Parts: sequence; structure tokens; C-alpha cells
Amino acid sequence: MARNAEMAARIEAAAGAGPLTFVVAGDSGAWPDPTADAILAALLGQAAALSPAFFANLGDFAGPGTRERHAHYLRLVEALPCPDVCVVGNHDLDDPGGRAVWTAVHGPVEFTFAAGHTRFVALDAAPRETPAGTEGPGDAALAYLDRTLAAADEPHRVVLMHCPPHAGGRFAPHPQWGFSSREREFLGLLREHRVGLVCCAHALFFDTWMQEGTRFVVSGGGGTALCSHFRGVCAPGEGVPADRGALFHAVALTIGADGAVGGRVLQAFDAPGRARIAFG
Repeated sequence: MARNAEMAARIEAAAGAGPLTFVVAGDSGAWPDPTADAILAALLGQAAALSPAFFANLGDFAGPGTRERHAHYLRLVEALPCPDVCVVGNHDLDDPGGRAVWTAVHGPVEFTFAAGHTRFVALDAAPRETPAGTEGPGDAALAYLDRTLAAADEPHRVVLMHCPPHAGGRFAPHPQWGFSSREREFLGLLREHRVGLVCCAHALFFDTWMQEGTRFVVSGGGGTALCSHFRGVCAPGEGVPADRGALFHAVALTIGADGAVGGRVLQAFDAPGRARIAFG
């Protein structure tokens, strides 16, 4: 059994009916870097202390995508007491054989699982730069999203992916960090299928916003690098920035039985249980 399928089966077997807590982080290893490994290790320890249902890496954790880099990542997460699933990122496919290695280690780039009252769908949104703009999920990924959510019995739905949508240029001065190609079709599927939460990475900071009833969370601070254009922990004032900033982090998310989404930003090396930034 491919690794993501094995982890998904563990998640489904352990899921209960109450509030669901899970942790996401991305961009933890776009290239080999022992400092990034240490940051991720700290975040994994903080995540484990919360006893989440699972941990999801939102991509760029095994760059350039060789078998050795995937094996290295799996050693980093082997002590996690909870299942962990992996979403493909662009740097996980930099190597010419990256896609074949991904399939051999993790299985299909699109997959789905349920955790109690919530259906999760992981998409291949590894971005590609084209003259027309940034491409995210392609036609096949969007078709998979459509038919998977159409068949879902769970009342709450979450999408896990690497690159976020363009969102009106929200990531300026890096507008290419959000995909514009097929963005309208993607957002239409979120509305049609009542998706309450989309978790992304790729942009090298933390961000969250609401758009047409869907909560978007960007967690690109897993260890690789941070965007120097966004103020992080050095911003003046208590709790600033309140909504986004450049810091090494993971995000703990809780979905209630009623579908309400809440989140806490776990800053690397912070005290256990502390979250300077929270939302929802």
C-alpha cells in the first residue's frame, strides 16, 4: 500500500464524532538544509504535544524530489505519534524523476480520506509558470475534486494543496505565489460543494482570509525560508501582525461538529500550547 493510502486508512480508523484537530505546515525542505530540518523537528514536537488526528505536510518537503530526499523526510517524521500525509509541491518535482519517485513512495498525487464529519481532498497544485500566469491544479485535478466532493457524504469539506489561488494579488510583491490559471473554475467548485477550508503553502509566510464562505490558510513557514517583504515577529505591538506575517510555524486547525473552523499558529521553538496568532 502506498504511504498516503496507509496514513489515510489510519486516520479514518481512529476518527471520532467530536471536534477534529489536525496540524498543517509546508515548505519545510525545498532543498537540503540542516537548519530547516531543525525547525521542522521543533514544529513536529509542538504538533505532537496537541495529540492531533494527523499532520499534513503541504509540499516542498523533499526537494528536489529524489528517493534519498524522501527517505530523509520520512526519517524526520517517523517519531510522530499521529499519522502524517504528504501533499506534492513544485520543488518535490524538480528532479527529472521526481514524479515517478513521488508515486512510488506516496502513491497518487490526488487522494482523499474522511476524518469523522469531514472529507479531505488532496490535490496536485504544484505551480507551473507560463506566459499566461501561474498554473495551479490542472483540469484532471479539478475533475478529481469535483467528483470526489460530489460523492462525499460528510457535511464538512477541506482541500489540501500546495499553491494557493491568486486571490486578487494578495501576495504582492509576489503575485506569482498564487495561481491565476483556472482560479475561477477552482473557486466555483469550492462554492458548489460547500468547502469550508482550504489549506495551502508555497507563499513563504502565514496568512489567512475568508472568501465567499471559505476559510483559506497559507502555511509556508515550515523551515525552508521566509519572505523578507512581510513583517513577522519583529512587528511592533502585542499580537501584531494579527492576521499574517513571516515566521517559521505550523498551524493547528480545529473543525467543530457544526463546521466552525478555528486555528492557532504554532511558532517554532515557542512554549508548548502557546499561540500568539489565533483565528476563527
